[in-house]
Amino acid sequence: MADNSNTNLIINYLPQTLSDEEFRSMFLSIGPIKSCKIVRDKSSGYSYGFGFVDYEDEDDAQRAIKTLNGLQMQNKKIKVALARHGGDAIKGANLYVRNLPREWREEEVHSYFEPYGKIIQTRVLVDPNTGVSKRVGFVLYDTRSEADAACSALGGKNPPGSNEALLVKFADDNAKKLRPPPGYQQHQSHHHSAGYSNRFPSPGPMRNQRNRFHFNPMGQGHPGQGPYSQAGGHILFVYNIGTDADEKLLWQLFAPCGTVQKVNVIMDTGKGCCKGYGFVTMTNYEEAEYAIECYNGYWLKGRQLQVSFKN
Repeated sequence: MADNSNTNLIINYLPQTLSDEEFRSMFLSIGPIKSCKIVRDKSSGYSYGFGFVDYEDEDDAQRAIKTLNGLQMQNKKIKVALARHGGDAIKGANLYVRNLPREWREEEVHSYFEPYGKIIQTRVLVDPNTGVSKRVGFVLYDTRSEADAACSALGGKNPPGSNEALLVKFADDNAKKLRPPPGYQQHQSHHHSAGYSNRFPSPGPMRNQRNRFHFNPMGQGHPGQGPYSQAGGHILFVYNIGTDADEKLLWQLFAPCGTVQKVNVIMDTGKGCCKGYGFVTMTNYEEAEYAIECYNGYWLKGRQLQVSFKN
């Protein structure tokens, strides 16, 4: 994509379900465009929630910012601004932040991190049942050097009004360092199912996730089912999603927790419906861990989900 700083726009907070055609026609309504694209995962086609539009004319680019910035789309307000370049330099510029003040949402995180560089997107994880912050977020900078500066300046520092220091590190590092330890979840057996749903009624912040066992209703005896491993990904087993579940449901549930590479709903081909379980592959271990924290024991349409790392 041509890098023209006065006509090239970056659009953030796009709904995951927005199609390329819908995206294109929305911006074409302002004026002629040279090119446009939603940034997607190459293998799965999954939208990362932002894209670029390059207009023929500077005035149209400015009008698009005035007209469409802050527009409510589904459950999000999109952000439209000038882009400095085509977005390749954001690789490795995503920060993982822990111990955020409980009342902070995207806006507060954005203003606290903004002095260190141009922010592409911020995200705060919240408990879907209560809306309460999990005090964990992600800040994606325009460049790696800006992310570096923020990491050095804010890591270990107490935000205003908080008596707890922030933990700030590169999200990519989490994927490398926090893979499940050898032997993780090898001790599961069917007796864990008894009374399981009452054992952890609500996830507590002090619990060490890596020492928790999650009951896997498939047990150990089905080596052929499901995608066991994927390069660079962490696979979650999601049980009790119901016979009417489809892949879109899993995208919608798990995308807010982090980067989802792919989803796979297991179908009963004879009956033409879901067998009641599926798999979600997430890029970062820390995000996968939080997806378990979010959704294991979560009630969905009267059914209690069971979510665990796949053996």
